[in-house]
Amino acid sequence: MREVRLRWFRHVTRRDIDFSARRCERLAKDGSCGVEGAAVTLAELGEYSRASSLLEELIKKKPSDPDVYRFLGGVKYGLKDYEGSAAAFRMSATVSGTIDFEVLRGLTNALIAAKKPDEAVQMLLASRKSLKDEKTSGSNDETQNSSLKSKSEVEPIQVDLLLGKAYSEWGHVSDAVSVYNQLISTYPDDFRGYLAKGIILKENGNVGDAERMFIQARFFAPEKAKALVDKYSKRLP
Repeated sequence: MREVRLRWFRHVTRRDIDFSARRCERLAKDGSCGVEGAAVTLAELGEYSRASSLLEELIKKKPSDPDVYRFLGGVKYGLKDYEGSAAAFRMSATVSGTIDFEVLRGLTNALIAAKKPDEAVQMLLASRKSLKDEKTSGSNDETQNSSLKSKSEVEPIQVDLLLGKAYSEWGHVSDAVSVYNQLISTYPDDFRGYLAKGIILKENGNVGDAERMFIQARFFAPEKAKALVDKYSKRLP
């Protein structure tokens, strides 16, 4: 009897999702609601293929909108089309002309999932150089106009954390540790460098040094981030 009820529940749930998905597609085609909004709803329903179709149609109308490409990248990742996901994230970066952390993270994850961590490393190294060049250019410009800012709103530490992850996935553990050591040296009061180093040390069997990194990470972590440190150091039950 329980199996019968479960089958019925799954059938009803699937039917409701199909109905909601068809309604979103119909409203999008009728112009009754935004196509992007409909795609968001479809993605939330797990209907990635349908969401992807809507977004690809939207790109034909808005080929210069980086947000549509970024969203498509996430949807393609949900479909496990990692090559397509990486291509969409790259297009988002290209049409934007700026370095966006969400795009960088999405592209890094897509390349790693596509078993191309080496490409992720090269992309992140290039992004890090671009950020450095922007900062240098911005500093020079500020001598003439103090209101000018870098056009990319990304913390360098965020790029380096992704770079360490990509090196690790590539099997270049020593390079990853070097990145994290530099982070700790540059940002000694930021818990993220200690946490990242602790994780990779623990994954590679260096439990003693990893525990010391976790202790440092927990000391510097803001209260709301301590649970994250505990999760990786296995302090939580």
